[in-house]
Amino acid sequence: MPLWIARKAAPWIWRRVSWKTVWTVTLWLAQKGRERVRTNLTEDEQTEFWGLLKKSRGKAGNLTARDRTRVRDIVGKAIRG
Repeated sequence: MPLWIARKAAPWIWRRVSWKTVWTVTLWLAQKGRERVRTNLTEDEQTEFWGLLKKSRGKAGNLTARDRTRVRDIVGKAIRG
C-alpha cells in the first residue's frame, strides 16, 4: 500500500480524506487487499463493505451522506486493522 495512504489512515484524519482517495483505497482493497478485509473486518462489516461498494458504483452521489461516512469508517478500519 502506498505510504501516503497509510499516513492518512489515522482515524481522526480519515474523515477528512477526499472521496476520490477513499474510492481509490476501496478499489485497492477490493482487488488486492481482500486479505486485509477478511482479517480486519467482522463478517457484518465485510457484507456492508461489499454492499456499499456495489451501491456506489464509484460515485459518491449514489450514496447517502451516512453511507459515505460508513464507507470511510469501514475502509479506514480495513487498512488500519
